Amino acid sequence: MTSRSRLAALLLALATLGGGCTSVVRYTNELVSSDHGRTYFTRGPSALGGTAGFVLGIPVDVAALPVSFAVYRSQPRETRDVLSVFLFPSFVLWQSGLLLGAPFDVLEWAAWRAWRPARALTPQEREAAERGWDAEEFSVYPVTPIYPR
Repeated sequence: MTSRSRLAALLLALATLGGGCTSVVRYTNELVSSDHGRTYFTRGPSALGGTAGFVLGIPVDVAALPVSFAVYRSQPRETRDVLSVFLFPSFVLWQSGLLLGAPFDVLEWAAWRAWRPARALTPQEREAAERGWDAEEFSVYPVTPIYPR
């Protein structure tokens, strides 16, 4: 087995273990959000990487225009979305660029966030969070179902 085929097998195994990109996109969005306790130490490199990724993705969008147009035309009219089809390469590179802040996030967590006590929610914040969870789809609801025996 060559090193190239080993690398391909490893990447395939990692992709199947990931189960999808939703958790990666959520994590990258948390890297640039102050709502999750990240400081500028993490948010700064993430924002710079995301901006650079998006800007680098624009020429890729232009180069992929024939393929993007074919994909766009093949979709039903009711579900077509111009931005998600034509800016898909920029979106991928933007999210990949946001991962530049991941090492900073690990350092920040180990040095600071892990040692801080959890902040108690105010009644207003708790009510807003519960309303937000009620509005979400059931697939992300944080409840473990208990089935009758």
